[in-house]
Amino acid sequence: MTGLRSLQFLEIDKLYYLATTVVNYRGHRIIAQSIIPGILNNSELSSLAEYGTVDEQKTIQSNAEFHEMMKNVCSKLNIQVNKLIDGNGEEVELAGCVEVKGIRGTDKRCYVVDLQGMTPRDANFEGSDNHTCLVRQELLVLFQRQRQLAYAKENMVPLEKEIDAERESRAPKAEAGKDLTEEQKSELFTLQQELGKKKTKKFEELLKAYSPTVFNTNVFKEVKLAMTPEELAAEEAKVKELSKFIYDHAI
Repeated sequence: MTGLRSLQFLEIDKLYYLATTVVNYRGHRIIAQSIIPGILNNSELSSLAEYGTVDEQKTIQSNAEFHEMMKNVCSKLNIQVNKLIDGNGEEVELAGCVEVKGIRGTDKRCYVVDLQGMTPRDANFEGSDNHTCLVRQELLVLFQRQRQLAYAKENMVPLEKEIDAERESRAPKAEAGKDLTEEQKSELFTLQQELGKKKTKKFEELLKAYSPTVFNTNVFKEVKLAMTPEELAAEEAKVKELSKFIYDHAI
C-alpha cells in the first residue's frame, strides 16, 4: 500500500495501477485488488509482462515505454536505475526494484503491480527470512530531510561568520557611558532585518542545492547486479546508513 500511495502522489502520465483496498475481517487482513484487463483470459503471465521478472529472474524484461516511465518514478523517489544480470547471463537495465512488475493489459494500458519493493530493504533485518522488512516511505523522507538540514547548516557556518563580522563593523556604537539613541536603535533594527533576510535567503538556497541520497532497492536481496564488489559495497553502505538512522533516531 505504501508503494501504491507513492505512485498516486507522483501522477506519472500513462502509468496505471490497480484499485486497491485493505479489508480487516475477523482478525484477518486481506488486500483486495481489481483485475488487470485480460489477465484472467491468459494462462501465461509472461506473455503480458513487459517489465521486471515473473520467473524468479530467469528472464528480466525491460520494455522501452515502461522503462522511461519507471525512470521518471525513480527520479522522483530517489531510487537508483540498475543493471541486473538475468538467468542467461545478460545485462538488463531496470529502474527500481526487480520485484516490481510492468504488465500491459488488453486495454493497451501500462500497469505496475507488486509495489512492495518501492523502498530499500531495512539492513537491520538481513537474510532471506526477513525479505519483507522494508523501510517505510515516511522514514525515508525523514532521513532525507535530516540530511538536507545537516547539509544546509554545515554550509551556513562560513556565511554566519561573515554576517557576525558585518554586524560588528556596521552596528552603531553608543557613546561611552550612554545608551544607544533612538536613531541608532532604529538603524540597528534595520541592519538586523537586512542580515536576517540575507541569512534566510542563503539557507533556502542551500536547501534547494542539496542532492538527496539515491538508494538501490535491489541490495540485500537475492538479485545479481552488474556491479563490481566495491560498487556493491558502496550501495549497501548507503542502505546501512539509512537503517542505522532509523534504529538510532526514528524508533
